This record gives sequence, structure tokens and C-alpha cells, in this order.
Amino acid sequence: MFRRMPPIETNLERIAALAEQQRDDLAAFRYYVETMWFREQRSSAELDALVDRVAAGVVPHIDCTACANCCRTLPVGLVPDDVTRLARGLDRPPGAVAGGVVNRAAGARNGEWGVMCGPPCPLLRGKLCAAYAHRPQSCRDYPALTPDFLWLMEPILAGAGQCPIIFNVVERLKRALDW
Repeated sequence: MFRRMPPIETNLERIAALAEQQRDDLAAFRYYVETMWFREQRSSAELDALVDRVAAGVVPHIDCTACANCCRTLPVGLVPDDVTRLARGLDRPPGAVAGGVVNRAAGARNGEWGVMCGPPCPLLRGKLCAAYAHRPQSCRDYPALTPDFLWLMEPILAGAGQCPIIFNVVERLKRALDW
């Protein structure tokens, strides 16, 4: 039976409220996917392919530069190459960038090389990144739904209330899996 997809939701307040209302449902959905996938002996790659197909119908409808909620609310993990890239984009020496926006101690507490000071990100200007073309790799990759959606489902689902892409992909994935 054909199930009509709901419209793409971009209102951040509505997304946050719906995700909060659905918190228990999201946990149940995670359990459903994990048990169904293992019971049917399907590969993680099959689920990743499905998630990628679903995401392909969502991502073009979301303008991340009009949202920037992740930049306002999430920590940004960094690697040394990010500092070099940011320095180039900000036309500043790497040491000045590292000293101004990188928190190495907080990164070490999280098992990372460093994190961007914040949140919010110190490079955020309104809803735009001051170094967008040179932004850190973790920013470029967010939200990373695949590979390994099955194994990363817990943190991905936790972000459903913050990111319109995650929220809409999960809602459509539920329908695609007849949940």
C-alpha cells in the first residue's frame, strides 16, 4: 500500500517539540530496526543504502545555511587539519586560530584532539559561518547518517530534535520500514 510522505518539516520549534513528544517512540523505533535487521539477517550496508535513498529525498529541501541550529547547539570536534584549513579561510596564522577557537582540554575530555569553543560556534555570524568554505570536517559531514547507520542510530536519533535533516529522514525511514 502506498503511504503518502508528510511534507518536509523545517520549523525548528515544531521539530524540537515533535522529537520530544516522540522520544519513547524513537527508542522503540531504534529497537525495532536493530532487532528486525538482525532477525532478517540483513546487512548494515542494505540499511545504509535505504537511509541514503531516503536522505536523497530530504537533503535538497533543507538549506543548512538558513538553519544553523547545529552551529548554535552542538560541540564541533576538531583535528589538526581543521585548524590549518580554518587559518587559511580566516587569513590568520594557525596558532592564532588554535588559540582563539580551539579548546584542547574539552576535546581531551571527549577523547578528541580538540573541540571548537562554544557552542555556539565562535565562527557563526547570524546563521552563516565566517569560514564556511574552510569549515571543519565534522561540520562538512554533519549530519553523518551513513555509513553505519545501524551502529550510530542512538546519537543520530538523539539529534532528531535539533536537525531538520535528521528529523525528516527518520520520519520517512519509519514509513519506508512500515513502522
